[in-house]
Amino acid sequence: MIKKMFFLLICICALWVVVAGASPSAVLTITGAVKTPLNLNIEDLKKLPHSTIRLSEITSDKNYHGVFTYQGVPLKTLLEMASIQKTGAIFNKNLDIVISVSDKTGKTANLSWGEVFYKNPSDIIIALSAVPVVPHHMNCNECHQASWYESALNKLKRKIGFPKLVVANDFFTDRSIEDISHIEVIDIKKDKPKKKMDALISPSFSIIDKNGKSQEISDLTKYSHIDVIVKEVGDGRGYHGLKEYSGVSLRNLIKKAGADFDLDTVFLISSPDGYQSTFSYGEIFLSTCGERIIMADKLNGKPLKDGGKFTLLPPDDLAADRDVKAVNRIELISVKNLKKIKDKSK
Repeated sequence: MIKKMFFLLICICALWVVVAGASPSAVLTITGAVKTPLNLNIEDLKKLPHSTIRLSEITSDKNYHGVFTYQGVPLKTLLEMASIQKTGAIFNKNLDIVISVSDKTGKTANLSWGEVFYKNPSDIIIALSAVPVVPHHMNCNECHQASWYESALNKLKRKIGFPKLVVANDFFTDRSIEDISHIEVIDIKKDKPKKKMDALISPSFSIIDKNGKSQEISDLTKYSHIDVIVKEVGDGRGYHGLKEYSGVSLRNLIKKAGADFDLDTVFLISSPDGYQSTFSYGEIFLSTCGERIIMADKLNGKPLKDGGKFTLLPPDDLAADRDVKAVNRIELISVKNLKKIKDKSK
């Protein structure tokens, strides 16, 4: 408790500095669906508690960019300082919020609220410094030609642009972008009026692409299934036991649907009563845990009945709030298009 109070005091003091006298040399801004937009310079960021991440940097195009130990501020800390605030939304939870991080050139990396707030804070940081991880043996000619390993060693000498977004749980590091300058918190606002339902069951669900084309699925038996054991712990009701679900990897389900998606895409999962959660492309397709996010149709070996025919489960979340019972829609949304719509509405 004392440590937590001390941490909050540090954040409050840092926030006071930012609000009371925003520096003209701000390198990072946080805007969008927040109560307190922030303008931060390097000195502001250095005053906050830091975390350390080791990252082996290989992008999805199979290019190697070195291994570094990064130090920086958890993204969660900065978002808590800015205080996410939804306005005019019917669905009042933050589960459908998108966090879009941009570099100086306009390149973006998108994250869901859940992967920032339902993972350990040190998993995603805004790095301010890095130290290369140099191998003990600088000579690898037993297994590689000199041109190969010398090229790999040279990557450790490269100049890194700070601040840098570092996403530790991604296997491919496409989202760990450098020279970031802006973080925009986006409220999707695709929520439907909340319905009180006696039985929350959906006999089928639709996968809807960015152009509105829909594909309906009512049976998962033809898909390859995986089993996951879930620690059912919610922020609201606490621990509800260990449960064994069987279902189809959301990653494979989306791939087989044949819809067009990329790093710019987020996935909004909804149920008939208006409950919804957002997942980013990165946490599904780049993260080592992405394969385990499932659309479940069985619990303890039996077809789901109570709580819906299909339930979306991210078993590696630290809380169960992103579980969506009785899924009836999976919408593929372009973050770029979301930003355009919001810009026009200003």
